[in-house]
Amino acid sequence: MLAILIGSGVAGRSALVIANSILDEYVGLYGIHRTATVEELANIPGLGRSKASRILAAIELGRRLYKVNKLPQTPAQIDSNLFSSKEQVSQPEPQSNEPSDADLLAEIIGSGIRGRPPKVIAGNLLAKFDSFLGLFGQDMGKFLSIKGLNSVKVIRITAAMEIAKRISHAIS
Repeated sequence: MLAILIGSGVAGRSALVIANSILDEYVGLYGIHRTATVEELANIPGLGRSKASRILAAIELGRRLYKVNKLPQTPAQIDSNLFSSKEQVSQPEPQSNEPSDADLLAEIIGSGIRGRPPKVIAGNLLAKFDSFLGLFGQDMGKFLSIKGLNSVKVIRITAAMEIAKRISHAIS
């Protein structure tokens, strides 16, 4: 999932090699959650600030997912709630000094198209599905109806959602 989120590698270092370097250095996703900063991740050969920010955006979405799912539940109940529930789940608002869900999704999306920066695309995606939580359980093909999203960006968003889910489970 991390390699998908990274996207492309650099000459001599594939995204998979870079992802493995990150996981080795931080001993898994939970280690990234606990200690990683953009500056530290950006120093990993082949990563850079943009991709480091993308990784940490997915990690932050996992933290937010955890806050929403704090109630004691079994992993099967959590999966069931995330992927099959059609009812609205209240989502805590980010603090004023934290990036919004749209900001985080914009980091994950990476780039926009002419006249539609990534934050606008992210906002449209969140509006269509009501929130970040509303993205879970959706047919990813529905994401393609958002102008500015293509299959690569949808796969990247899907990878970020899976990382968020894993971080949420790891924290609990």
